[in-house]
Amino acid sequence: MNDHSEQLPHIPGYDITRRLGRGGMADVFLGIQSSLSRPVAIKVLAVERTQGEDTVTRFEQEALTIARLDHPNIVSIFDVGRTGDGRLYYVMPYLPNGDLSTRDLRDDEAQVVAIIRSLARALGYAHKLGIIHRDVKPENVLFDKLDRPLLADFGIALAAEGFARVTREGSTIGSSGYMSPEQSRGFAIDGRADLYSLGVVAYEMLSGELPYKGPDTLAVALAHVEQPIPRLPPRRRRWQAFIDKAMAKSPDERFQTASQMESALDAVAGQIGGKPEAAYDTKPLPSLAAPSPASGWRAHSGLLLTVALIIAGAAMIAYAVRRLQHPPPALVAAGNVDPAAKAADAARTPASAAPASAAAPGAAATPDASASHGETSTAPAAAPPVGGPASDAAPAPAPVPPRPHLADLAAGAPLRDRAGPELVFVPGKFARDGKTVDIGNGFALARYEVTRRDYAAFVAATGRDASKCREPHSPLSLLRKLSWREPGFSQDDSHPVVCVSWADADAYVKWLAARTHARYRLPTHAEWAHAALWGRSGSGNCARGNLLDDKRALLAKDTDKGCSDGFEYTAAVGKFKPNRLGIHDLVGNVSEWTSDCKGAGKNSGAGCKEHMFSGNSWRDEATRAPDYQDDAGSDVGYTTIGLRVLRELDDDNIPVPGK
Repeated sequence: MNDHSEQLPHIPGYDITRRLGRGGMADVFLGIQSSLSRPVAIKVLAVERTQGEDTVTRFEQEALTIARLDHPNIVSIFDVGRTGDGRLYYVMPYLPNGDLSTRDLRDDEAQVVAIIRSLARALGYAHKLGIIHRDVKPENVLFDKLDRPLLADFGIALAAEGFARVTREGSTIGSSGYMSPEQSRGFAIDGRADLYSLGVVAYEMLSGELPYKGPDTLAVALAHVEQPIPRLPPRRRRWQAFIDKAMAKSPDERFQTASQMESALDAVAGQIGGKPEAAYDTKPLPSLAAPSPASGWRAHSGLLLTVALIIAGAAMIAYAVRRLQHPPPALVAAGNVDPAAKAADAARTPASAAPASAAAPGAAATPDASASHGETSTAPAAAPPVGGPASDAAPAPAPVPPRPHLADLAAGAPLRDRAGPELVFVPGKFARDGKTVDIGNGFALARYEVTRRDYAAFVAATGRDASKCREPHSPLSLLRKLSWREPGFSQDDSHPVVCVSWADADAYVKWLAARTHARYRLPTHAEWAHAALWGRSGSGNCARGNLLDDKRALLAKDTDKGCSDGFEYTAAVGKFKPNRLGIHDLVGNVSEWTSDCKGAGKNSGAGCKEHMFSGNSWRDEATRAPDYQDDAGSDVGYTTIGLRVLRELDDDNIPVPGK
């Protein structure tokens, strides 16, 4: 809505028609440049809302930096100066087609290729000049009237040479949803950090969501550092190698230059039948009286982009303050401001904070993206998937198989949700000891127990505190301050997590369900035992899992109850042979929490104080029944109990088979 309560500023040479929005440091107005009769966006500094000297210094440095940029895919500025009442302003193009965050391109791979190619070229140009953008994200990709993408907001760009460093070593600047691991940690960065961010942008365009999410900026930043690269939807598998390369955790494993990234795009374009140079469809320039509203997968309101314009504009306005007070030698001569120069606000609000007001489309710069989106998920080529050991190579692109019916699934069929663990189909019926066992509907059980790596992802995303932990039958162990990170014996990330309470396990499966948009929960004991006893042979338990080792049995003078398995405590998941369904560690390693509450008639909700766990652990005798169950307090973890997840299935809710 136009604000007619305030007088519009007077700027010679511009006919200002209305205010587009207001931000923390500047107001944005829509105007017509009289000499050329073209629409422009004008940001006018609100003097009472200006920042301190450090911000002015940074903006001055920014202006000198972006004055060096002249590229068809980088937003330019037209003019800087003062209004009739002395307020500073700067002018940039009125960009009517919004930003990339308002577009849903999941079904337009050719357009994704074209946009990433244009941005890679813009970054490659900046990198050759020693300039690192540091904030590549959809909100900073704007579209002109011909619908061409332009990279905006060099407000926090870092010049490698020639200018004083304003940000301190170890500080973190950028939007956490798109930051490279080294940038998140405050380490020194180079152009490969921008290419990582561009890889995140590509992932988001292809999937419709960020790769990592969390409740705050810190959780998202940690996810970029610690969590594996997620898998794209099956229909976008041809992009996975590109994403894995662009988003590699180590800069040395990424594309080393923007031209390398562009060459990889050519290979993807060839697979989708695209051309090396994908063309853009043009769109008409909307009426100035009624700019078209934003629409798409993250559109919020008709004013979203103008707040962005407000924030970014403070950069050039603050620069103009400094320039008018202390003109830099390179810009002393009148009219010597490079038309290609562009500015943005470096003193941005925290990524987790919401904008102060909405903004209009057509603004030439944009607000920060929220850092609370992003999502941890399954493993890349060099990192283990959720619920499984590490893989040595990325999966090759493959045709997407048709979605089956439940009756079509064979026992042991591999299943997997995007961003979920490896699963195995367990039919509801099977024959055992000459009888047919039927527990109802089939389900999918995780192939592996939840590992420390998996649980660390959950903790990083949710900030959940560690529960109290104890050794079984040792009340004094509570005094040792054991936890899932420090269980009192050596473990690595591939070992099953222990020292998690039932409440922790329940929170984990709810988090996994939200992350995958699928029905995950803890199994009942009946379901767990059904899978554990499937096709069980007559061989002894020692041959099938990590149980009480001879060394510990000797200490207990129970040598006949031990196994020579070589593991005094836990083993890495999948170390022992799977059962006939292909599920590992249902015998030994750790006992596993179930959804069952102790006592008949009690539910497993918050009112249940003691829950059941199933199976034997690394310290249990080989002679104990494999479907053993017992109970424990729901709010305490144990060094012998972990968890495994179950996914509910029906004909309309089956993940596409595949490893």
